[in-house]
Amino acid sequence: MKSIWVTSSKNVSKPWGEERQWSTGGTGRISGKILRLNKDCRNSLKYNKIKDETLFLLSGKLLLTYSNEHPQEHYEFHSMQVLPGDTINIQSGCPYRIKALEDSTIVEIAYRTYSDGVVRFHDDYGRHSTVEEHEAYQNAEKAEKSIALIEDI
Repeated sequence: MKSIWVTSSKNVSKPWGEERQWSTGGTGRISGKILRLNKDCRNSLKYNKIKDETLFLLSGKLLLTYSNEHPQEHYEFHSMQVLPGDTINIQSGCPYRIKALEDSTIVEIAYRTYSDGVVRFHDDYGRHSTVEEHEAYQNAEKAEKSIALIEDI
């Protein structure tokens, strides 16, 4: 028999701001977050092994740095601005990072959640998955700087 149920959410403090997390409970196949990124802060350059995410920018302005999945681990990164009302769809295996150009609020819906499924290439706050920084980090930094130069013109 199908049913309706209520679950609780929780606030989690992050070095770049905060997030409010919730999930469907049970199998935990769908979860959500409201992310609040402080201006000039960014999250980890990372990808999820299993989880797919959809991010909706509610307010603020973001710099998205991303690459498509690449089996040989040689990622080609691009950067673009994201404005309120824009949606970012991220499939598992695709590395990305978001930086708040203004204080920003993002709604995240995730599918196939898995707690240990994050691979971090670089993190401004020391939460790396590996000791050595990955080539992906250097490529992502180049992509972020290239869009910054375009904005200065």
